Amino acid sequence: MDELEGRITELERENIAAEESGFFGISWGLLLKAGSPLLGLISLLLALVALSRVKQQREEVMKLKGRYQNLLTRLGGVEVQMEQERMIIRNQAIAISAPTTLASTPTPTPPTQPSRPIAQPAPETNPGPEPISKATLISALNTGDRQPIRTAASAELNITSESENALAMGKAIATELEEVAGGGSYWLIAAEGQDWLFPTDRTLRGFAAAQPSKGLFHYEQQTIAQPKLIDPALLEKCGTCWRIKAMGRIAMP
Repeated sequence: MDELEGRITELERENIAAEESGFFGISWGLLLKAGSPLLGLISLLLALVALSRVKQQREEVMKLKGRYQNLLTRLGGVEVQMEQERMIIRNQAIAISAPTTLASTPTPTPPTQPSRPIAQPAPETNPGPEPISKATLISALNTGDRQPIRTAASAELNITSESENALAMGKAIATELEEVAGGGSYWLIAAEGQDWLFPTDRTLRGFAAAQPSKGLFHYEQQTIAQPKLIDPALLEKCGTCWRIKAMGRIAMP
């Protein structure tokens, strides 16, 4: 690398000297002004030769600089590789010394004692919560107690868009509902071995303003202050949806 740097410096100095010296130490401008046209032509040819030589020397300088940079890059890679190899050797030495250290200090084993059978406690029988009745859920909805309804409900339901369109056109169909992640207008509740459709408390209060014919509930006039659920609608599974098997009943004020 030191030799390359010296060679690059020497060539650069020769280039500068060749550009400034001219012909026999006399600048090219003076020769052209003072000499004859033939001397000027000869001087011009010599200048072209000198320029060509300078160009070649510059190219050689560029090549030497490239080799110098390449050597620097390779030296850097060699240093990285050597450092990685040192790390691998150090880790291997640690891994080899660890089992030797553990083997030099054996752990005393306690004397073995005959095992005795351990009496297993009798499993406790958990009867679990008693199933809630349909009448209890109806009463909870009518009194505004939401907790039993939310606990018993397995999903929220909304009427499918196909059923909504069919009902809007006046078609007599069995209304179908689909499960939704949230914001449903009805609850799906399993009670007494069957699946029932309960309105949410918000939907039940809304029946006071309008009683839509959705094929879900019959409306009965009674002497009461607000709508109440008499009987939920009975559901049956239909593919991924739920279909009304028997309409429920709503008491209206």
